[in-house]
This record gives sequence, C-alpha cells and structure tokens, in this order.
Amino acid sequence: MGQVPVLEFHEERNLSRWNLSPTDYHDMKVYYDLDPYNRLIVKKGRSRLKQFRQVCSGTFKTDKKNRLFYEVSKSSGISIPQKIKFSGIYSLDKRHNLIFTLNKWNNQCQGNRLRLDAKLISASKNEIVFLLNAVPSGTTDTRHKYTMKLHGSWQVDKNNRLRFGVKKEDSRIDELTLYNAWNLNKNNEIIYSYARSSHVITLKGDWHIKERYRLGYILDKNINSGFNFRSSLGQVIPRSKKTYVKFDVAIDISKRKRVTRSIIFTCRSRLQDNKIIIVELSPGRGPSFRLTKEILNKKGMLYLESFIRDNERYFGGGIGFRW
Repeated sequence: MGQVPVLEFHEERNLSRWNLSPTDYHDMKVYYDLDPYNRLIVKKGRSRLKQFRQVCSGTFKTDKKNRLFYEVSKSSGISIPQKIKFSGIYSLDKRHNLIFTLNKWNNQCQGNRLRLDAKLISASKNEIVFLLNAVPSGTTDTRHKYTMKLHGSWQVDKNNRLRFGVKKEDSRIDELTLYNAWNLNKNNEIIYSYARSSHVITLKGDWHIKERYRLGYILDKNINSGFNFRSSLGQVIPRSKKTYVKFDVAIDISKRKRVTRSIIFTCRSRLQDNKIIIVELSPGRGPSFRLTKEILNKKGMLYLESFIRDNERYFGGGIGFRW
C-alpha cells in the first residue's frame, strides 16, 4: 500500500522562532480537520504551517450519552492525548455525510465542522448505525472498517421526511434529517436507501390512524419513536373481489420535487343479522388502529382498531349504519 506522509509537529523548543511564549502557545485555540482517510488532523489555531499540525491515526467512538470521542492509536507528536473529547452538534448533509459542528467549549474553535466519511448502514427504533474507515498509520489501506452508533428516537419533519433525533445529556436533541424519499417494501414496512450506500434501511413498525389527514407509523410508544405523516383522507377503491382503502403521503424532497407514497389497505364487507353493513379493513403487515367516530347524526359509527392478545393479532375496522 502507498505511504501517507505524517507531518511533524515542533513543541515549545521551536516557539521562539514564531515569537510565541509557552503561555501563548497553550492558550491557542485548537482546530480539527479530517484527511480523506478519516484520520484526525490537530492544528494549533488556523495556521497552515506544518509546525503547528499533527496527524493522528485512530477511531471515532460514542458513548451511551452520544458524546463523541476520538481514540488515538498513533500521532506525530507527544502532546496529543490518547482520547480526545468533542462537544457540539450532530447533523447530516444532503449527501448523507455525518457532520459534527463544534461549539464554544474548552479550547475548541466554535463552528469548526468535522465531516466524517461515514455510511448509514442500519437503524432500529432507538438507534442509527454508521460504517467508517479506519486507515492504519502510514498506509492508505481502507479495508479496515468499524461501526459507530447514535441513540435516540425517530420523528418526521414538516415535509414528511424521516428524521432521527439524537438525544444529548443536557436534554437537547440533534436532528439528523434523511433527505431522500422513503419507500415501502412488500410487507408495508418503511425502507430507506441512498446512492452512496448499498444498504437498505428497514424500520419495522405498525401503521396507525388517529385523526383526519394524519397517518402514523409507530416504532416504539415508550420512547415516542415513530412517524406522524400528513396524509390525504382515506379513499375507498372498490374492485370485483376486494375493496381497497388508500392513503397518500406526499414527501417534499425540495421546493421543486415532491414524491407521493400510497399506503393501501384491503377490506371486505359483510351484512350482520341486524342489517348493519360492516366494512372490515385488513392492512398488509402489522398496522395498529384505534379510532371511533359517530356519523350520520349518531345513527352510524366508524371504527378502526387492532389488538394483540397472547400470540393472536387481530386487525379490523368498519363503518356501521342501519337501513
């Protein structure tokens, strides 16, 4: 593999040539950057001089409180600690790069942005997982990879795009917005993919109807993780053997681009002995309903519901009225 030059860093013994005292040197702000191989570059101030830069091989880590660290395996100077802690805000850019913007803490430069070469590879109801390169010192071997997790919960933004909220220790939430349009698989589960990654993210949840023009997808009620989409009213589509109810959800990717996803439930009708017509909904996979509404001057009732009892799962819904 090719060799990557490591820049030397001169300590206090060379400060005199820059007219710096040891106190001035130690009070200088530290500016961080990343090379193309995800290695941390540490610079005193924003100087471009090689004497003020160190290149560190290592890996990024997070803890359960989503604090970001860089564990140094090898650096070009002796003044770099084994573990560097950062303070700031997580975000995603439109190319799905993970961004960490430093705040005014310790000797960091406020607004300093670290753009990690990280690919989103999986997600669940309460975490999101990235894959990063770890290049050994002195090489360009990118076959060494590792994962980094962030913990939180899922929500939806005003444009019906998926958004992951990274929970911080001071109760703040950093928002990671997924800028592409989500889709549905054959099981009616929400999936997400983008061009830079071959991985397809699957979010397993239950569809839920609770109010007009709203369609929910619940991942975990206990941590309020799920999506509350703006949608159209349900449209009944009759067919010869089955009847369908369709909800449209519009996703605004940009001001000029809108994508619409249709969530379709099958249903069937039957006549009870007391001459009440029941239309029963049978959604694809796992939707969960609990909605009742009196209609026709309280002469009819609309209901949507589901429940789980032991190993039995029931889905149903209907519109009842008397002839």
